[in-house]
Amino acid sequence: MRRPNVNEYPEYYHAYIELVPGENAIKYLEKQILDLQSFISEIEELENHTYSPDKWTIKEVIGHITDAERVFGYRAMRFARGDENSLPGFDENLYVKAANFSNRTLRDISHEFSMMRHANLHLFRSFTTEELDKIGIANNNKISVRSLIFAIGGHVEHHIDVIKKRYLKQI
Repeated sequence: MRRPNVNEYPEYYHAYIELVPGENAIKYLEKQILDLQSFISEIEELENHTYSPDKWTIKEVIGHITDAERVFGYRAMRFARGDENSLPGFDENLYVKAANFSNRTLRDISHEFSMMRHANLHLFRSFTTEELDKIGIANNNKISVRSLIFAIGGHVEHHIDVIKKRYLKQI
């Protein structure tokens, strides 16, 4: 799978896409499952920690990553299947608030992430080059299936970096 061209996605996805090294996003997404699980096991006791009263807890960050995995995977499936309907955006703050992650454990949320990622990987491996090239509209922006796959990996990396630099820095 080649890297997406900058004309295949909105500018705000660029930072996420750039966080995924090389051309093989699928292999990277596979590796990321174990990397995330290992990271979670190191910080599990900090699951309710936040670096500021108005910010998400670590559990909520991982819950957000899981929600985004589900949404981006759904978008990729719809676009790969040729669906030309414009898909709405999603309000991550509303989703986190409604998800009630505080009543779950970090381990449970990260397990859900792993299951979502495995399901998405099965789907992504089935895509042909033609399907990866397809463009859809989400949140009023054109984006290719390929770009969504790369963005999924970069989105996780972005938030893990935020946890390391903001949440764990004070501890």
